[in-house]
Amino acid sequence: MFQTLLVAHDFSPSSNRALAHAVDLAARTGAALHLMYVDRTAEGVLFEGGKAPPDDELQDRFEERCHASLAPHDRSPAEDRVVCHAVRGVSPAPLLVEKAEGIDADLIVTGTEGRRGARRLIVGSVAEEVLRTAPCPVLTVRQREAGGASGSTGEADDASGSADEAPSSAVEQIVAPVDFSDLTEVALRHVAQLAPLYDVPVTLVHVVEDPTMPSVYEVNASAVRARAAEQRAEEALQSLGAPIEETGVSVSYLVHRGQTTSTVVEATGHRDTLTVMGTKGLSGLRRVMLGSVTEAVIRASDGPVLAVPASAQEASPADE
Repeated sequence: MFQTLLVAHDFSPSSNRALAHAVDLAARTGAALHLMYVDRTAEGVLFEGGKAPPDDELQDRFEERCHASLAPHDRSPAEDRVVCHAVRGVSPAPLLVEKAEGIDADLIVTGTEGRRGARRLIVGSVAEEVLRTAPCPVLTVRQREAGGASGSTGEADDASGSADEAPSSAVEQIVAPVDFSDLTEVALRHVAQLAPLYDVPVTLVHVVEDPTMPSVYEVNASAVRARAAEQRAEEALQSLGAPIEETGVSVSYLVHRGQTTSTVVEATGHRDTLTVMGTKGLSGLRRVMLGSVTEAVIRASDGPVLAVPASAQEASPADE
């Protein structure tokens, strides 16, 4: 399914969580693992101030730190399957996208802090910029708050980046929000590939938006129409899920009535849940449910989120 993974790595907690998922995915698919660090200043995490080191020293130091990061992972790929890239630049996102295009990456993996205004390195707001311009799907993993975030089990934060213990990469279910747009087909192709890979159940979710109705309207008639819409949505979801069920995967269907963004975040934001969503990948243009909502889920989700751009339709893994 995936042959080449590009991982944005800056040794932050979210980056370490992202690396754990990338290593696990590489082990399941046999993919090559490319780790990339963008040094924006002479005072980056690899050096403690002073004069900017030569490029070869930056590369050597990054490779050393990368292998140390991989050591705690039981399923760490062989050295000949790992490539390290240390580059200099002011804007990490374009450099990541350029590298992804250069190595023909099938997936970009990056962490994200999930909050605005906080100090960010390569994997902060950069993740959203990468998402909008990436030539391939992007897997984001949010940094968990100390003591656990929503949907966690209350265990100690697994994103500490300890040299002795790797962060968790568990996936117990896949949830796919569906809005019946062209993006739905693109995302579900990836769901059909990933569910057997992880051997986990799938839930397809659709939100029937519940508009605010003035009291002079026929509220009862509105409620009847909403219930009919929910029934039609569930039938449509079952039709979309049938090909996935044929592969032996357990598929359930969930239709909610409410506001799209909040409902999708609530349905997908749990730990050990892999969310798969389509996205137009365009900034500043009109967005359907899986455009701006994707970014909202990425900021709030406690589990990994796979955003599949519309361009992935031309090179879907299901067609290979």
